[in-house]
Amino acid sequence: MSLNTPARAAEPAASWRWLASRWRGAALVLAGYTVLALLYGAQLFVYRASRGEPPNTGEALLTGAIVWYCWALLTPFILAVARRVAATGRPWPVQLVLHVPPGLFFAVLHLGLVAVLRQFVQVPNGGGWPAAWAHFTWMLSKTTDFDLLVYLSVVGLDAALGYSRRMREEAVRASMLEAQLAQAQLHLLRSQLRPHFLFNTLHAISTLMHRDVESADRMVGQLSELLRASLERDGRHEVPLSEELELLSPYLDIERTRFSDRLQVEVDVAPEVRDALVPPLLLQPLVENAIRHGIAPRRGPGRVWVRVHRDGERLALEVGDDGVGPPPGITELHEGIGLGSTRARLERLHGAEQSLMWRAQVPSGFVVSLSIPYRSART
Repeated sequence: MSLNTPARAAEPAASWRWLASRWRGAALVLAGYTVLALLYGAQLFVYRASRGEPPNTGEALLTGAIVWYCWALLTPFILAVARRVAATGRPWPVQLVLHVPPGLFFAVLHLGLVAVLRQFVQVPNGGGWPAAWAHFTWMLSKTTDFDLLVYLSVVGLDAALGYSRRMREEAVRASMLEAQLAQAQLHLLRSQLRPHFLFNTLHAISTLMHRDVESADRMVGQLSELLRASLERDGRHEVPLSEELELLSPYLDIERTRFSDRLQVEVDVAPEVRDALVPPLLLQPLVENAIRHGIAPRRGPGRVWVRVHRDGERLALEVGDDGVGPPPGITELHEGIGLGSTRARLERLHGAEQSLMWRAQVPSGFVVSLSIPYRSART
């Protein structure tokens, strides 16, 4: 799979789902206003009957239909305004104040529509435009506050449904992230317990035992610490960057001991981003890829670096090496455990707000760059 070209296989199905959801939403809105129109007509019928007026079921239901289907006609525009106000991100009391001008506008517009339809549909011979204007001004003095409450009710219901939808999506996303995290932990343990990894580490320890007992003992401790830290992850979807660096440290110590003077590692992390939240098990697989595929096949010494800094409201991470790099001219890579699981978890956690890209390093080497929204563990 190309790392730079998004998959499009699911686009037709996603388009149909989007269209179907819009039709379902429109049908629900229409059904809701139909119920309100029927209730309004029934209430009007009972009210007039209680005053001794001649009963007219059809006229009462038509009045209810005019009143509430006018709101149905205005609802898409109300929702558009409501979502623009919500997009400001301001506290709800401020948003409530911002809704007052459009609420009054829609209330007046609704009363105008009702007055016109009543005059030309319900009582077509009742006096024309002057009578419609008179009825409009009368309703303006009597029911503007009620219409403003209807507008706010539509806005509030949309906000409640949106919140409920986001909570469901968050629950699904959390479940998928948990599964991704469990899979990443399993892959990480498998990669750490690969026979050649343990063989090389134990061989290095065995060699050091005869000439540097202190280094061999330290290497055993670092191997134990690495495996312990991998097993003790608590299932969180995000952890402070400082914890990721603590997990990375014993792994780097082991690799420095294995490669001796052949491996130079640079970790450049800006102090202000050490509390930034990142997906767990983010750095170690990428650094292992750099050492395994870049430095190990290289003749002579090599360098691996990890750089993390804040770029405005985003966190930028880079893991690179000056090793052998990909073959010349390659534009696609098979995504293994390191890149594949990292990309999948970033997409689950941040959606379209994340990016993962790679490039060949000149004159040789490989660089993986990540960008995610910046969030601090202290807030």
